[in-house]
Amino acid sequence: MQCQCGKNMERINISRNIYYKCNHCQYLKKDKILSLESQKNRYDQHICDEAYLLYMEDTYKRIKPYLTEGVSLDFGCGKIHALSDILNSKGYPTNYYDLFYYPDFHAKKYQNIIMIEVLEHLEEPLKELKKLFNNLVIGGRIIIHTKPIPQTIENWWYLRDTTHVSFIKKETLLIWGQILGFNLIEANGDIFVLERIR
Repeated sequence: MQCQCGKNMERINISRNIYYKCNHCQYLKKDKILSLESQKNRYDQHICDEAYLLYMEDTYKRIKPYLTEGVSLDFGCGKIHALSDILNSKGYPTNYYDLFYYPDFHAKKYQNIIMIEVLEHLEEPLKELKKLFNNLVIGGRIIIHTKPIPQTIENWWYLRDTTHVSFIKKETLLIWGQILGFNLIEANGDIFVLERIR
């Protein structure tokens, strides 16, 4: 299998499941991918209660230092677009999009595109980032929240979610950024910020 970065991927076994790993960009892809219907059924089970709203408030605080002035897009917002509601209430005009719940994509130029726990669900994340690149102004940012691949991957809980299919490291985004025209300007734990440079 060929990686999205153009290099060959190695077939590996992790906890009795098949994955494909790129030794160039470190991208890791799950072999088995659920149908869109099965994914939707899984997302329908998400509980959007007070704890979830508090989590989104905390997420807002974590990404706030990286937001720049202008219109933002909450990409893959989920059932209730909670983050975009928070951002709008804080003075950051924000649209929202979700493949399953709000599929009308507002094709325009954004200053910030925010992906909270989205990248790991994408079958072809580099391809998706390339599309989003065209919806960013120069100097605009893609703010990604996803768990990076740990040093020891056996029994990593992030792999157990059946809707998680794509996994990255800081090195992955450094290489993908070179391909697409982004600088990786921040890698802070599970927050990554790409800035469009051309």
